[in-house]
Amino acid sequence: MPNSSTKRTTSVFRAIRLQPLENLLSGLMGLIVACGIFLGSTYLDYATTPFYIALLLMSVNLLSINGVIAVLLLSMLALAAVFLNQGGFGHWESAVQFLRDLSLLAAIVVLALRSKRIADNLRHKEVYMSGAQRLSQTGCFGFCADLGKIGWSEQSAQIFEYPPSTPPTASMILARTHPEDVPEVLAGFEKAARHEAIIEVSHRLLMPDGRVKHLRMIATPLFNWGRRFEYLGALMDVTAIKQAEAALNQAQVQLAHVTRVTSLGELAASIAHEVNQPLAAITSSGEAGLNWLSRPVPDLFEARKAFERIIASSNRATETTLRVRSLSRKTDPLRRNESFNDIINETLLLVRHELAHHGIRPQIELTAFEVPISADRVQLQQVIINLIINACQAMDDVNASDRKLLIRSWVNDHEVGLEVADKGRGIPVHVLSKLFTPFFTTKETGLGMGLCICRSIIDSHQGRIWASSEEGQGSSFQFALPLLIPYGPGYASAI
Repeated sequence: MPNSSTKRTTSVFRAIRLQPLENLLSGLMGLIVACGIFLGSTYLDYATTPFYIALLLMSVNLLSINGVIAVLLLSMLALAAVFLNQGGFGHWESAVQFLRDLSLLAAIVVLALRSKRIADNLRHKEVYMSGAQRLSQTGCFGFCADLGKIGWSEQSAQIFEYPPSTPPTASMILARTHPEDVPEVLAGFEKAARHEAIIEVSHRLLMPDGRVKHLRMIATPLFNWGRRFEYLGALMDVTAIKQAEAALNQAQVQLAHVTRVTSLGELAASIAHEVNQPLAAITSSGEAGLNWLSRPVPDLFEARKAFERIIASSNRATETTLRVRSLSRKTDPLRRNESFNDIINETLLLVRHELAHHGIRPQIELTAFEVPISADRVQLQQVIINLIINACQAMDDVNASDRKLLIRSWVNDHEVGLEVADKGRGIPVHVLSKLFTPFFTTKETGLGMGLCICRSIIDSHQGRIWASSEEGQGSSFQFALPLLIPYGPGYASAI
C-alpha cells in the first residue's frame, strides 16, 4: 500500500496538472465578461452594471485584495465614462440611474471585500491547521450520534491510511481496529448513541501489512438541533509515545536491576552471615548426630532430633539464597496481592546483620498487620533496603550509643506506609529538595540513582514517597501505597 508521502506527492502533481486548465477556463470566462461589458456599453446603455458586478465577484476569487480594489476603481471609471459619454447630468433620470448603479456597485464591493478577507483568513487557518495536524500527528473528525454521517480531516485519513477522498464510515473504522480493541470502539459508539458529554477511546489499529498503531480519541458534542446530535473530536497517533514509554520502562527496569545488585554488594557481609549461620548449625547438628549414633547403644531419639535440626537449618539457608536470588534476578515487574508486613519482615532478615555491623539498635514497630496491597515484592524490598542502608550510613559519624533507627509501618483508611527514621546529623534544607533528582548524591562514591529509582518504583505502584529532616536531629523517609480494600475496624492504625 503506498505510504503517506507518496499520496501527498501524487496529489501535488495532480494539482499542478489541473492548474493550467483552471487558469485557461478563468481567462475564458473573463474574456466573455469583458465582451459583455463592451457590448453593453455600446448597445445597452446602463445595463452594463451586472457585468461589472460579475467581474468584481470573479476578481474576488482570482485576485488579491489590492487587485479587487483596482478592478473596482476601473469599473467605476468605466461606468462614469459611459455615463458622461451619454449625456452626463443633463438628464435627471440618467443621473439617478447612474448614482443607483454606483451605490449598488459600492455595496457589492464592500460585501465582496469582506467575504474576500474572511475567505483568505479561513484559507490561512486551514493551511495552519493542516500543518499543525501533520506535525502533531493529530487529526480532527465529526460525526452524528447515529453514525449516519462521518467526516474527517486529511490527517485523520492518513492515520487510518485511507485515501483522503474516500468518505469515512463506521465499518471502515472497525476494519482498521485491532480485533482485541473492537469492544472499546463499540463502547464509544454506544456512548455517542446515549449522547454522553464526552467520549474517550484509546485503542489500536491493525494495518493490512501487520503494523500496529496506537490511537487516542476524544470527542464532545458540537451542537444539538432537534434530533440531530453531532460530535466534534480529535484523534492522535500516539504510537511513538507508546514506544518511547516502553523503552523508558525497559531502561528503568534495567537501571533498577543495576542498583539492586549494587545494594546486594553492600549487603555482602549480611548475606554471608545469614548463610553461614545455618551452615554452622548444620555442621554442629551433624557432628552431634554422629556422636549419638557412635555410642555403644545409639540414642536414636537424639540423633533424630539432630537430623531435624539439620533439615531446619538447611531450609533457612535455602530461604536466604532464594531471597538473594530473587533480588539479583533481572525480571520484569510482577504485581501480586501481597501482605505489606510480610515484605518488611522478609527484608529485615537480609539487613539485620548490616544493622549489627553498624552498631545500630533498631526500633521496629509494625502495626499494618495483614494489610493487603498490590505490589511487586522484589521492587518494594529494593526500596526498603535502600532506605535502611542510607540510614545506616547517615549514622556512621554519630556516637555508637546514639545510633537508633526507627522502622515502623502505619495504615489509615486508604493507604499503608513505612517510615525509616535515623538519628543522624540530618539533611540540609537546600539538599532536601534534590534528594530524588537523578544523579544527585552526597556520597563520594555514590551514583545518585538509589532514591531516584525508589521514587520511580513507588510512582509505578501509584504511591508517594517523601523525606523530612531537621539538622542535628536526623532524617525520616516515608512512602505510602494504596490499599486494596478500605481500612476497617480490624486494623490498628499507628497514626
